[in-house]
Formats: sequence, structure tokens, C-alpha cells
Amino acid sequence: MRHNKANLTGGLSTWSLLVMALLSSGCASTRVELSGDFPVPLVAPSPTRVAIVLSPELLNYVHTETLARGGDYSINVGAAQKLLFQRLAQGAFDDYELTTQLAATSYDGSLVPVIEDLQFSTPAQTRTDYYEVWIRYRFDIYDQTATKLGSWDLPAYGKANVANHGNDNQGLYAAAIAACRDMAAMFSLNFSSAQTANQWLQPATTTNATQGGSGS
Repeated sequence: MRHNKANLTGGLSTWSLLVMALLSSGCASTRVELSGDFPVPLVAPSPTRVAIVLSPELLNYVHTETLARGGDYSINVGAAQKLLFQRLAQGAFDDYELTTQLAATSYDGSLVPVIEDLQFSTPAQTRTDYYEVWIRYRFDIYDQTATKLGSWDLPAYGKANVANHGNDNQGLYAAAIAACRDMAAMFSLNFSSAQTANQWLQPATTTNATQGGSGS
């Protein structure tokens, strides 16, 4: 009887250790902070002179989420936004400035990017081979007096194959970088044709052309 009791106690102890190990692994923390470089879009730049307002909310944007059986996730995309928009502006506009506050400007107007939402998925969640990140941007457009003219919504998407990345940190990092690059590409290709942007760009283009003509 003593022998059986000892075996039972030992079994319970082993089971308890196993449960604790599983709970600990389920509470793992995944932290992703974007860095690195971005390509300059290869497009014909707009003649519009733009002040791009990078607010503290944008530069400090961190998405946090706790997944059932997946642990805590933190994805800091704000850390990459300054360089991302610097590279974007270098290709998309003839002249620009980066600032942190919206105000009246000598430029043709101001553009204020906002991250409205970020979602992600892991292969463990979706039972696919991909890490995926969705970022929903909104661009608020203002004239020279800082009067809002309208907004333009731009969704971005990025994915990374699990075969190329050893863990969630690497996979989500690659997918988030891909989403930022997707935004830059879509912005460069579609911004001038967006209705709100058209209303903003046309007066600016006309003014620039008039100023150029008067000096000839």
C-alpha cells in the first residue's frame, strides 16, 4: 500500500509539472519592432508640394493583442513610419517636408497619415503556411490654411511564408514590413486618382503652372 501511494504521489507531481509547462508556453510573449529600409517608389513624382504630418500617435503606434493559447503579441509599426514616409515622399512628390504638427503651411497643403487598425494572423491560427498582417491607413488631406478637405482610406496587406522564418517574431516582422511596402506602392500608384486627392492636386498643379509661367 505504501508503495502504491508513493507511485500515485509521484504521478500527480509529474502531471502538475506538465500542466505548468503547458501554461507557461501558452503565455509566451512575442514582441515585434519594425526597422530597416524601404525602397523609393519608381513613379513620376507629383508636382504638388506637400507637408507630411507624422503625428506622435502614428510614430508610436503599437498593436497589442492576447491570443487564446497563443500568448501576448506586440507589433510596433510606429517605429518604421518616419523612414517609410520619407522614402515614399522622395518618390511620390517633387517637394516635401516632414513635420509632427498640423499647421498653416507655405506648401500646397498637408497630408496626415493615420493608422486606423492593424490585424494579424499566424500559421497556428489559420492552419496555413503564412504569417499575415493587415494595416488600414487613412490619409487626411488639408489645404494651406490647415482646413480639412477630406480623407482617403488605403488598406495594406503583407504575408510571409512560415518556411522562411523560424518563429512568430521573424514571420510577423516580415509580414508587417511587406504590408508597409504594399501601402507605399499602392499610394504611389493610386493617390493622384483618388477623388479627394484630385480635388486637392488640381488647384495646386494649376497654381504651380501659373507661377512657372509668370516667371518665364
